[in-house]
Amino acid sequence: MAASNAKKLLEVSNLSMEFGGLRAIDNVSLDIFEGEIVALIGPNGAGKTTLFNGITGIYHPSKGSILFMG
Repeated sequence: MAASNAKKLLEVSNLSMEFGGLRAIDNVSLDIFEGEIVALIGPNGAGKTTLFNGITGIYHPSKGSILFMG
């Protein structure tokens, strides 16, 4: 949990990505605060790379929002 005075660096809200009828990620939300160390783990095919590619702008989300530093 982030300290109460920590600055929010990344906010992902209700992110979904679909590819030809296949929903790779569905309503993913997360907040990352300054000073945090965060890991994303899961089995093959869970959508980790799709989420990362959405956050970095390689893919455009089907729905949801991504805010970096406001």
